[in-house]
Amino acid sequence: MPNRTIYVADADMPIFEKAQKLAGDNLSAAIAQALRIFVEREESRQGGFEDIIVKVGKGRPYQQKQFSGKLLAKRRVPIQGNTRMLTISVYQTAKGRFAVYTKNQPNWSGWSARWSKHKHSGKSWDVDVNVDVNPSGWQYDWWSYYQDDELRLDVYESLDDLKENIPEEMFDAIVRYLQGGDIEILDI
Repeated sequence: MPNRTIYVADADMPIFEKAQKLAGDNLSAAIAQALRIFVEREESRQGGFEDIIVKVGKGRPYQQKQFSGKLLAKRRVPIQGNTRMLTISVYQTAKGRFAVYTKNQPNWSGWSARWSKHKHSGKSWDVDVNVDVNPSGWQYDWWSYYQDDELRLDVYESLDDLKENIPEEMFDAIVRYLQGGDIEILDI
């Protein structure tokens, strides 16, 4: 095996010595491992990928997951009579898979529309405070809306696997993007 000489600045010697102790006196293996990680991350970054951190779970607390990817498409779809919003984000991972991150959360934008309609109808909003019913003092428990939050991360191996799990127009947009057809040249 060929030898390589590495020159280390005096200021960096403590980290090299610590690495050598942690590596069981095999500093060469530690350096090779660090270089593998560096090369993988740098190639990923140059390919347009970045570290993506998402929260996953139903209700709080959530678990955090991290992967290297790039956002391909994102859609918001109102569900359950427009009371909830399903946000779908599709990422291409550095390893060529497709990660679909979905958030099923309350649709708060609908509340402002309801308020506006109620306000213009001449009715007023009366809030009954009954401390005996709810220790916080409010009769309505807004926190219950957050308890039903569902945040998911699903990973698919191929476009064929992805196709059945996202809306058709979103899938078509992703395919066009991946084939380089995301720009339409107009002769105007």
